[in-house]
Amino acid sequence: MKYFGTDGIRGVVDKTIDKKLIKKICNAILMFYKKHKLNNVLLVGNDSRISSDYILSNIESSLLNHGIQVDNIGICSSPCLAYLCKKYKYPLAMMISASHNSWEYNGIKFFNSKGEKLSEKYEQEFESFMDLPARRHKVKYALRKNVENFKYDYISMLKRLKRFDFPCIIDCACGGASEIVKSVFKRQFVINSNFNGYNINENSGCTNIDLLKFMCVKNHLCGFAIDGDGDRLNIVDEKGNIISGDKILFILSKFFQKSNDILVGTKYTNLGLENALNKRNIKLLRADVGDKKVYHMMKEYSSTLGGENSGHIIIKHHTSTGDGILTAIIICNIIEITNLTFDELLSGYHEYHQEFLNLKLDTTFSLNEDMKCLINKYETDGARIVIRPSGTEPVLRIMVEHKDEKSAKNIINHIKNLIKT
Repeated sequence: MKYFGTDGIRGVVDKTIDKKLIKKICNAILMFYKKHKLNNVLLVGNDSRISSDYILSNIESSLLNHGIQVDNIGICSSPCLAYLCKKYKYPLAMMISASHNSWEYNGIKFFNSKGEKLSEKYEQEFESFMDLPARRHKVKYALRKNVENFKYDYISMLKRLKRFDFPCIIDCACGGASEIVKSVFKRQFVINSNFNGYNINENSGCTNIDLLKFMCVKNHLCGFAIDGDGDRLNIVDEKGNIISGDKILFILSKFFQKSNDILVGTKYTNLGLENALNKRNIKLLRADVGDKKVYHMMKEYSSTLGGENSGHIIIKHHTSTGDGILTAIIICNIIEITNLTFDELLSGYHEYHQEFLNLKLDTTFSLNEDMKCLINKYETDGARIVIRPSGTEPVLRIMVEHKDEKSAKNIINHIKNLIKT
C-alpha cells in the first residue's frame, strides 16, 4: 500500500509525516466517518514522543471544525487505547505512535469499535480517501474532551489479573506505557519510565535490551521489556538469556491451548516452535508479518493464541491486540502458580539458529531469477530464507534460519554480497 505499512502510517516527522500528509489523513477521516455513518466522536491517544502534540493538534483542529468530537486520553499505550475503544464502544480510535522507532519517527494507527486494528480492506479504503482532492466539508463545531481518567479502567483490569508479588524488573522504554506500568507494578523495579519526548526507546525497551540484561544478572532477577507504545514484550531471565516472542508463545501454549488447537505465527516464527507444537498436536499457521495479520488469521481459524518473535503476543481470551504489560503479568502468574524457572518452562523447546540483516535500499527491490534459484538451492539443503521490504522503515529485511549457526551466517553473507553487487 502507498501509506499504510505493517503497523499503520509511519515515518520521520517533517519529512514523511508532514502537514501535507496530515491534511490527507484528516480528509480521509472525515470521508470515512461519512461513508460508514459513524457516530461523530473519535478516541485518541499518543505515546511520549515530542512530535505527538504537533500531529494531534493539527488533526484535532480540522476534526473539531467539522463536527467530530475528539476524546483525548493523553499519553498511553496502544493496547490501553484499544481496550478503552472497545469498552466504551467508540466507533474509531486513533493512536499517534511510532512504536519501537526512535523519537524522530511518528505515525498513526486506527482501532475499530472491537479494539481491533483496521483490516487491510479498510486501510485500502482509507488510502483511497487520502488521495482524493480535499472536499469542502460543512463547518459544524464539536467539543474536545479530556478523558484521561478512562485509563484507570485499563489499569484496574491489569491489577485484577496480577496474581504475584515477587520482585522483577520492568523496562518501560521511556514510552507511552510508563505511567501505567508504575501504577500496576508497585512492588517491582521499574526502569526507563521518565520520558522527556526525545528518549523513547533510547538504549531501553525490547529493542535495546542490554541495560536490562545487565540489571537482571546483577540482581539475579528476571526482567520484562516493552517498547515505546507497549504492545511488544521481550523477557530476560536471571542469567541474562533473552526469551523472545517464539519462546513466550511456547510457554503460553502449554496453558492456553489443547490438542488440535491452532497457534498463529508468521514467516519468521522459529521452526523450533513449530516442531515443539507438533509434538503437542498443536498446528502452527504462518501469517504475513504484522500482528494485525496474525490477529485476523486467528479470527479466521478460531485460534486462542498468536504472535510474532518480535514480541507482539495476542491472547484472545484477554485482548484483540498485542499487549506487553498484560503478557508480562500472565507469564509472572504462570511462574507464581507453577514455581518453575524459565529453563523448566522451556523444556522441550529447541530453537533453530536465525540470522537477521537489514539492508538500506533506496529503490524497490525484487529478486532476479538467479537469486531465486540460489535461495531454492539453500532451502533444499535445509535452510529457510525470508526476504522482504520493511513495512515501517526504508530497508530490506533478510532472515536465514538453519540448524547450524555457521551455515546460517555463511548463507546470509552470500545473499548480502549478491544483493549489494
